[in-house]
Amino acid sequence: MPLADSEETLRVYEGFSRALLSVAPVGVLAPASGADAKIDAGLAVYRNNVRAAYLRVLGEAFPVVARLVGDGFFRYAAHEYFHAYPPRTPLVARYGDSFPAFLEGFEPASGLPYLADVARIEIAFLEAYHAPEATPRTTEEISNCIGQSPDRAKFAFHPSLRILSSPHPAYSIWRHNHDRRDGALTPPAGGERVLIARPEAEVIVMPLDIATFVALQALAAGARLGGAIESALDERPSATVLDIVNQIVTSGVIVSATLN
Repeated sequence: MPLADSEETLRVYEGFSRALLSVAPVGVLAPASGADAKIDAGLAVYRNNVRAAYLRVLGEAFPVVARLVGDGFFRYAAHEYFHAYPPRTPLVARYGDSFPAFLEGFEPASGLPYLADVARIEIAFLEAYHAPEATPRTTEEISNCIGQSPDRAKFAFHPSLRILSSPHPAYSIWRHNHDRRDGALTPPAGGERVLIARPEAEVIVMPLDIATFVALQALAAGARLGGAIESALDERPSATVLDIVNQIVTSGVIVSATLN
């Protein structure tokens, strides 16, 4: 293909891509195809179908956010998000990764400061669901491995593990609406921490106290158990080592344990 033809084809494809995300620029298709009003109308139909597919995926990915704000507001936010963060990958199912960040700066949603963190829980839920499989170690296996030197233990975690911290009661809000519980929610004061993982067939979402969160965060970053516990107790001196270790070990997210 001559260079001029190649450049012209590329220009048309780029114009077509832009047209799917907004109103088609004047003359995008005309030089190459003699586009007329019928082509413009057909392009508009196709553009609407593409947008509808992405917006439908967004609604399926963030059902709790949609429930919190209502269908009308969610559609409005989704349309604004589509223009602010146009799709960058042909994988429609991956669309929405930046939706929490968008909500954080979305002025019409400023009255719901917890909304972005609820959306982050929903993203983490999907990531955990699609994460690779791995076999979690049992409590007995972990205990046998670390033996008499638990302070030196280092753990590898299930690839589905996600831990989040929010200055808002995002977990309580997510849980109440995800489970469609009756009655009004009176959320606890202050922030919450949450663990999301899929050690078995189902995704688990469970709250973490601050000490366990700090310890788990340190362990996931490669710290030894002794150092992780120290950090946790610095954060909350009233916490007990037994409670911290028990919550981490019984959560089913450890896939290997070694002594270093």
